[in-house]
Amino acid sequence: MKGLLVAVLSLAAASSTVLAGAHNHHQQSFASRPVDPEGQFPRLGACPDPHACIFPPDVSTFLPGAYFDLRVELHAYDKDRSKPTPAPYKHFKTTIRKNKGNWVDLNKFFKLKSEPKLESWKFNWTDSIETQYASDLQNGRKPVEVAVASRAWRKLKLTEPGTYEVKVQYGPKKSYTVQYEVVQPKKPKKKAKNVILFISDGTNVGMITAARALARKHTSGKYHSLLSFEDFDNLGHVITNSVDSLLTDSANSASSYATGHKSSVNALGVYADSSSDPFDDPKVELITELIRRRQPKKAIGIVSTAYGQDATPSAFISHTRQRHTAAEITDQLLHGVHNWTKAVLPDVWLTGGAEYFKGPKALNGNDYYKDFKKAGYNLVFNKKELLSNKKKNDKLLGVFRTGNLDVWFERNMYVNNTVGNKAHPDLSGKDALGSEQPGLSDMTIAALEVLKKRGGDHGFFMMSEAASVDKQLHTFDFPRAWAELIELDVTIKNTIKWLKKNGEYEDTLILVTADHAHSFDVWGTIDQNYIRNHNSNDEMRNSIGTYARAGFPGYFDKNNDGFPDNFSPKITLAAGTSNGPDHFEAWQTTTKGPRNPTVKDKNGHYIGNPNDAAGKNGAGLPWSGNLPHDHDQGVHSMSDVFIYSNGPSSDLFKKTFENWDLFFKMAEAMDLQRPGKDE
Repeated sequence: MKGLLVAVLSLAAASSTVLAGAHNHHQQSFASRPVDPEGQFPRLGACPDPHACIFPPDVSTFLPGAYFDLRVELHAYDKDRSKPTPAPYKHFKTTIRKNKGNWVDLNKFFKLKSEPKLESWKFNWTDSIETQYASDLQNGRKPVEVAVASRAWRKLKLTEPGTYEVKVQYGPKKSYTVQYEVVQPKKPKKKAKNVILFISDGTNVGMITAARALARKHTSGKYHSLLSFEDFDNLGHVITNSVDSLLTDSANSASSYATGHKSSVNALGVYADSSSDPFDDPKVELITELIRRRQPKKAIGIVSTAYGQDATPSAFISHTRQRHTAAEITDQLLHGVHNWTKAVLPDVWLTGGAEYFKGPKALNGNDYYKDFKKAGYNLVFNKKELLSNKKKNDKLLGVFRTGNLDVWFERNMYVNNTVGNKAHPDLSGKDALGSEQPGLSDMTIAALEVLKKRGGDHGFFMMSEAASVDKQLHTFDFPRAWAELIELDVTIKNTIKWLKKNGEYEDTLILVTADHAHSFDVWGTIDQNYIRNHNSNDEMRNSIGTYARAGFPGYFDKNNDGFPDNFSPKITLAAGTSNGPDHFEAWQTTTKGPRNPTVKDKNGHYIGNPNDAAGKNGAGLPWSGNLPHDHDQGVHSMSDVFIYSNGPSSDLFKKTFENWDLFFKMAEAMDLQRPGKDE
């Protein structure tokens, strides 16, 4: 027995050595860098020095020749609030060196004619919980005022692989240094002509398990088949945290995928500086911008069931510190950003968000429909126009309602809930009925038709997002969230069928992932008749079956459309997330519209909504909140997310890697890592 134990331990040690040797070179080079400091209230994210900040921050990674802005900030402050704010730093020097060589003035290194102007501003640093909740605590505590001096170098690039250090010297013995890695470009074993990135927003493994339980037949507990993507070539995990916190939102998570750089909450295509201007933050190049520069004949498509200016679709075309600057994002979709690369101008754009294309919410009241038409786009505004589109050679802009597209329930089961929404994309005040809006599969296949024509032999890149999985999980509307994920499953099945029919399957890399997770899981089943007809907490809790009593739910797909025929059977799933505000839970399916689990009380705190049908109109099980009282819905979790991959170069996406590395892997698969001849 002892010999066996020794053998097992030896194998484990050998395995550990192999795994350690498999770590990427960038992880090894990062090992000597300072670790992130403890705390919930940093002065500025990814800025550990007491006074100096450099963006991109420490251990950033770049492709050779990829564009980026560089900003240096110096912060002057006194944490003794009774004293005046010190004068901002005026004298500091920024230098750079490669592979431990000699330090060179940054302007000289990049061959700039002049040094950028010195900028200055002030911001308030909320430095503690006591400061954050000063009004509630009535402690009179004020934020720390910080005086900033800064310079920003725009549209730089490092063309040679290697390790670079950037240093700012701001006193005789005061300096701060960051380290960058410019990777050695890799050529794929087999180039992916096409890449389709499916993003199921907010989805974790628990949601996939639940969707499978609803959408797939089983006998003696054995599934007849799995979801359409579950037999893909490879499966991996993606680490999702942001540059300065454990939890990410959909903006900086999608931005990591699109840029190869982690960022901060609400940031798209930028690192977050401390200025109040949401458009002066240091930018990093998007994969779509890189495609336009290095493979300009490749077609690009963006599809989402969200409004088009929402975080995930915007991450692939825009640069802003604030994801909510929807009017400006719409303008960037067409015109791009000043002093940067050309606008992405995707060949296909299919989303919601009509209110930012014309009318009072559009930038300066502009009519972007007219501008896109002048730019050569074919415009469609409903499902019928989309599916009957004959202009496959033209760029395609589809905007199907104001705000987010209605969810699958309201587009297919409860269409009457969309009567009176006044959401028509022409902003006439007419309705955009759910039945008139395309689904994710409609949009994805319609996009493929155009992308194949426009990309030809050069192929295409498409991002297709099931946006409302996340939106329904936030409000605990689990049946609607399941339907959104099942719609993605059907979309992927139809996409594979289309690729095979059109001779593109063998040349297409398909990726299925989430941008972040919710802490969703299933712990049993519910007897809906019992919980509806009993009112005491003890009796309602008895409706939950666990372990041996967690019998199979009554979801059946007899018409084989991929969806359960009945989303409200007698036996349903006992499910939920690990966080949220106070609310009531009875696991009911609401028929009059998506769930609204909370309302404000007289103190401005969120409490359970007594008119929430899913919570039995206040008579369901009381769910005690575990978030601050100003949260009206659940929040994301820090869980890793899955990534299923299939096709050429899919082996790059197995094992565990970080969200920013998805960019580099996609770039390698498309052979985008190497600079072009004209660079």
